[in-house]
Amino acid sequence: MTSQPDERTLVLVRHSKAARGMSDAERPLTEHGEQMAADLAKQLGSRIASLDLLLVSPAARTRQTARPVRDRLRPRDTRVEEVLYMGSSARVLEQLTVLDEEVRSVVVVGHEPTTSILAYELDEGASDLARQIEFGIPPATALVLSVPVSWSELGPGRARLTEILMTS
Repeated sequence: MTSQPDERTLVLVRHSKAARGMSDAERPLTEHGEQMAADLAKQLGSRIASLDLLLVSPAARTRQTARPVRDRLRPRDTRVEEVLYMGSSARVLEQLTVLDEEVRSVVVVGHEPTTSILAYELDEGASDLARQIEFGIPPATALVLSVPVSWSELGPGRARLTEILMTS
């Protein structure tokens, strides 16, 4: 994945497959979910040369999904953000629009339906790829967006969905 010098990269990730039967915030990944997270991190590692920021929901399953991403991509900064747990796409967008302009690449590990809704809104459903995510995405899916504007200008129709990465 190559980008123009002035473009930013935003990757929105839905957490991997989680177990059932406990409080929502504490649900861990299943064994298969852990493997899916590792596979997704490997795919991201082959596409992102340098990661500036990893933003993660505080839920156990998102923190576990983020671990192999962090280990493989070695972001300059990792932050757990409460708004990523139950926040709307608008709230997550607010977090992105206040990022330092020196940040060129961001991976956000969060939840559905917020992940696919935000990607769809940023692309404004303009691409064939965006239409593929209109009704949601499965666990351990990464939506790669090219952002040709500053973070403060990010909003509906201001990014382009360039790739959908999935695991099995």
